[in-house]
This record gives sequence, structure tokens and C-alpha cells, in this order.
Amino acid sequence: MTDQKQKFKIEKILGKIKGKKVGVFCDGANLFYGRQKYGWQVDFEKFKKFLGKYCNLQFVNYYLAVPAKNDNAFYGTERFLEKIKPFVDVKNKELKYILVGGQLLKKGNMDIEIVLDVVRKADNLDVVIVMSGDSDFLGLKNYVVLEKNKGIIFFSYEKNMGWELRQCKHVYLEEIKDEIILE
Repeated sequence: MTDQKQKFKIEKILGKIKGKKVGVFCDGANLFYGRQKYGWQVDFEKFKKFLGKYCNLQFVNYYLAVPAKNDNAFYGTERFLEKIKPFVDVKNKELKYILVGGQLLKKGNMDIEIVLDVVRKADNLDVVIVMSGDSDFLGLKNYVVLEKNKGIIFFSYEKNMGWELRQCKHVYLEEIKDEIILE
């Protein structure tokens, strides 16, 4: 897609949320794997400023399972959370460690917490933005649109977005990378 077509697409989608109350629900695990895969991440200060140009941004929630202190990933996660805390409301739980076939698996899915918060907050919003490409959120889209009569937009790295969500209103993070990249 050419730059001009991308800008038109973004303006078409985000132009429709002008003045509307918007809440953002970020799937930290989905964004983490996208960051690892593509080598860049979202600067949430820039993201809030970018989105704020288009809507009445109410909040940005960031959902993440936090590793135990004895996990090598703990301190990196803590540093990351300290960087984003001024710009997002962090919603977290402890990462689970499960022994399966002699291997230790880490489980930290926050999808249920995201869904519950959307259900709890939808009445006070006009539009929900879910920062995830996880196709499990298709049911949430149907609830928000069909039962609550609200709008929903998915933001995700292009190659991390399930085909089901590509049929919904969506913005690939790559399309707005210059506006939101962490330098």
C-alpha cells in the first residue's frame, strides 16, 4: 500500500472517532512478541498524543503478566513498566509457571481481564480500541458492536493480526510507526 493510501485509510478510520470517548486496552503479551519479532516498539507517550488528535481519549490500559523475581525476565519487565507507567494504567497479574513434560512453561494470558474490563467500561465509551491481533477478540468485537452498539478498532503489528480481525476496522502499527515508535 502506498503512503498516500495508508494515510487515507488511517484518516478514514480515525476520522470517524473525532470527539468520541475512546478507551484503549493493550494486550501486553501480543505487543511484546511483536516487538521481539519486528525490532521496534510503541512509545506510549507518542501513541497517546497521536490518538488524542483524533478523539477524546479516556484512558490507555496495559495488561501484562509479571514474572517472578527469580525469573531472568523480571527486571527487564520492571524497567519496561516503569517507563510506560506515566502514560498507561498498568493492569497486571503474576505469571504462572507450569511443569509440562519436564519443561517449565510460562503462562500469562490476560485476554479474560481485557474482555472483562471492556464489558465493565463499554457503557461509558463510544469506541473501544484493542491493541492486539489475537483473533480470540472477535467475540468481544461482536459484543461491543452488536450488543452495546459501540465502535471497536483493532491496532496490531500487521503480521501478528489474525485474519478474522483483518475483516474488522483495524490499523496496522506499521502504518503509524513514524508517529509512535520508541526511539
